[in-house]
Amino acid sequence: MSKRSRKLPGSPSRLSAFWLAVSRNWIMKLLCLILAFVVWQAVRENTSFEVMVSDVPVTVSVGEGLAVLDQSTDTVNIRFRGSRDDIRFISSDQVEVKLELSGRNDRLRQTLKFSPRYVKAPSRAHAVQFDPPEITVTVDREVERVLPVKAVFEGELPPSIQMDKAVCTPATVKIRGAERLLSELEQVRTAPISLDGRYNTFKTHIAVASAAQPWTVLPERVTVDVSLVERVATRRIEDSEVRPLLASDDTRVVKIRPEKVAVTLRGSPLKIADLKARDIYTYIDCTELTDPADYEVSVRADVPPGLQVEKIEPAAVKVTVRKM
Repeated sequence: MSKRSRKLPGSPSRLSAFWLAVSRNWIMKLLCLILAFVVWQAVRENTSFEVMVSDVPVTVSVGEGLAVLDQSTDTVNIRFRGSRDDIRFISSDQVEVKLELSGRNDRLRQTLKFSPRYVKAPSRAHAVQFDPPEITVTVDREVERVLPVKAVFEGELPPSIQMDKAVCTPATVKIRGAERLLSELEQVRTAPISLDGRYNTFKTHIAVASAAQPWTVLPERVTVDVSLVERVATRRIEDSEVRPLLASDDTRVVKIRPEKVAVTLRGSPLKIADLKARDIYTYIDCTELTDPADYEVSVRADVPPGLQVEKIEPAAVKVTVRKM
């Protein structure tokens, strides 16, 4: 029996067929290969730009009847990769990370890894890295409470001005949030109201708490009426000599009893602090005391501008008028 000859896989006939297929239209194939490499290189270069966006806010939403009690971070740093145009204007105020836990209500404490699918951004850039890489969220039963609102202030009033009162309208608001968190609250506070450069009573419409607070509030804003008054200090000057006020050609003799009085002044703390006893001129008006006799005359006082006379003790003195 004759044996059939078999060709091995690496036989010359098969190799010849392979090189024949490769060499056929080799110039066209080489051009296609070069073109593919150029396109790949262009795509790689146009999508290899990166930028790190810091402090991107993280929002966590949970199922009905639950609220976020605590989360390990409120912000995350994200590295984006894309074309030059995709990453040129991207910033933290355009990007947000939203995590949905409504389908994960079986556990009160959960750790989730950040993923590009949670990122909301107005760009085709792709999120490739997160710092921190994960977030731990603790949830609790959601409750509602009605609490009073307290106005919070920052800055300083001018030295001559003080706050009389601040009234919030409405005085109470409804807040919803985690039960353990709300049970510790006795009041809620407004966002800070600036007092810098305020001289007059004013009204402002301000948010209740900041956006970072882990609860919702209704209404979200209240009206605060702030009443400002001038800061007042008083000071008593003892032994101010009482002088008679006479016409320049009046030669009569005037005797005053008592000769000295005490004067109490009020005004701004700075003016009161700078006041000197010699700045006060106390006197009685004798121009209308035409006849020689004994009189009882009210004491008057001239004081520096910005100060008011609150009291003179005694308010009147005895006056004896005699001719020379």
